[in-house]
Amino acid sequence: MNGPANFSAASPASRGGAARASYERGRGSALVLVLLVVAVLSTLVGSLGFEARLESRFARYLRHRAVAGAAAESGIEVAKMLMARAGGRPAASDLDEDEDRWHDAAERLAKGQAIIGLVEPVGDAFVAVDIEPEPGRLNVNLLTRDDWETILGNAGIPEEYFDYIIDPVLDWMDEDDTPNPKGAETEDYYELLDPPRKARNGPFDTVRELLLVKGFPEALLAGGAFDPAVLEGDPDAGGAAPRFNRFSETNDLVIAGIEDMLTTYGDGKVNIQSAPYDVLRTLPDVDDILARAIMEEREALDDEGDPDPFKSVDDLFARIDGLSGAVADRVTVNSQFYRITATGRSGDVERQISCVAYADGEALRILRWREDP
Repeated sequence: MNGPANFSAASPASRGGAARASYERGRGSALVLVLLVVAVLSTLVGSLGFEARLESRFARYLRHRAVAGAAAESGIEVAKMLMARAGGRPAASDLDEDEDRWHDAAERLAKGQAIIGLVEPVGDAFVAVDIEPEPGRLNVNLLTRDDWETILGNAGIPEEYFDYIIDPVLDWMDEDDTPNPKGAETEDYYELLDPPRKARNGPFDTVRELLLVKGFPEALLAGGAFDPAVLEGDPDAGGAAPRFNRFSETNDLVIAGIEDMLTTYGDGKVNIQSAPYDVLRTLPDVDDILARAIMEEREALDDEGDPDPFKSVDDLFARIDGLSGAVADRVTVNSQFYRITATGRSGDVERQISCVAYADGEALRILRWREDP
């Protein structure tokens, strides 16, 4: 009797199934490889597209930045032209006053007033120009102790901290080496710092140089929360400044900044034609009512509708009732120092140039120049 057949090789059907399985596995691997390649290429294309968009935006930003900078420079040239006309140079055209677009601005400057927000188109960009008489601010180098007390009081500094601010400021400027009771000189304070420095023993070069003075709080310049711990009184000169604990649990007192009130130019007399409210309030016995009356009257128009600012200090007293006689020696209606600010804008990019200039008739000399980085 014959037994079951003994096959030593796979049947054709079996071999066909194995081939098909191998083929399907190959197709699956190829599909995965294709998908992987597509994914990589998509990532590369997306990355290249992102970089292209980024470069395009950066190029657009650089273009707008260059245009805004050029617009700001043109604003400075406009200011120079206006100041030259205010100083006596005739207009470049024969247009009458009603047709001369620059007449009103030049007239304001000639009368000692400020120009704020003069906007001019420059191609697809534009520039905003401010021209302000610098003596509308207080010369920090000519402030007396009484002046400082008025300024600090108006800013909101409690009186018990006045000497901790004023004494170091006066020591920084005076020529001697003897500190005021709560002040500081080179040998007893500034040389002990890391890094050491010296008191100037002379006038401030810039307003922000005040921040080099012992304990002078930056909040006093910029405005913000004041903490007297920054005053750091010298124990050998009267003890540390008292702690601030009567206004809030966090010892915070918000004070007004005074940086925009100060300058290092001019003879110390305040230009009444352009001084802001905060500066007017520092004048002897000038309260809120008098300060606002001065601001309103200097912008008044005459019977013909032309600007009618104060013509002289005597005119100021004739038109504003209740002024103290002490104001007469503290104010002027003229200026030779000006602060010029030109802000160019292209798209959403701004560039600003600011300078301080000295005007002598038609001549204009730039004393300080600053451009935004």
